[in-house]
Amino acid sequence: MACSSRGEYGVAQQTFSQIETVKKQEGVHRREVELKRQEAERGKLDAAYRIEKERFEEEWVGKMAEVEERCKQKLEELEQLHEIGIADLEREIAKTIKGMRYKASSALLGLEDVERRLALAKEFDQAAEMAARSRRRRKVEEAAHQRKIDAQGTQPRAALLAAQAEELRNVHQKLHGWRVEAKRQKGKALEILQQKFRNLEADQAHAHAIEFSLKAEIGPVQTQKSRSSQASTFRGTLKHESLAGTKFDVPDVSKMVPV
Repeated sequence: MACSSRGEYGVAQQTFSQIETVKKQEGVHRREVELKRQEAERGKLDAAYRIEKERFEEEWVGKMAEVEERCKQKLEELEQLHEIGIADLEREIAKTIKGMRYKASSALLGLEDVERRLALAKEFDQAAEMAARSRRRRKVEEAAHQRKIDAQGTQPRAALLAAQAEELRNVHQKLHGWRVEAKRQKGKALEILQQKFRNLEADQAHAHAIEFSLKAEIGPVQTQKSRSSQASTFRGTLKHESLAGTKFDVPDVSKMVPV
């Protein structure tokens, strides 16, 4: 303006051209700086996602370990209950068998009585024959009694084993349900985490898309005068600092190691 008022229009034209050139150069510089900053912000948001994903996996490794520990404890408790059930059954069987004493049949008692009468009558040949018959009879009856004793415990044991096997199958199905439910919860939590970062990416992309809405300026690179350090355009830096702890922060005293 001073040059034009003095009639130095050539100098004024040269100055005006220089100002236009500086504005264009400043606009190009501003755009390059912003593009680099936006790329860095996207990289920081990706790094923040990797950090949170790693923490997510560590957390769920612990949760899955807790589920496996619950399954292990459940199987151990069931095994102890089965051992107690077997011991109780064996005591009941032993008590029942104890009361099952062998009693000779009337036929065997008759043979033994005839044997004694023949021996008293000095009919030793017939007495020996009757003795052999009574021994065979006693052997048969004792074997039958032993089979009866064995059968007394076989059926209850088989029934108990079948019931315990069925109970074990049911428990295994229940434990499988626990594992499946834990995996389902992990999948839902992962989807929520991914959706959260998709929302952050969309917010950041929208903020980056309007970065160049202002005209080029001379001076410090500035996109929007109202932008603060908490704006969405700095979403990557803010999220990464909140996870990596690069800001000055004081740890929670409840989590500090006691001195």
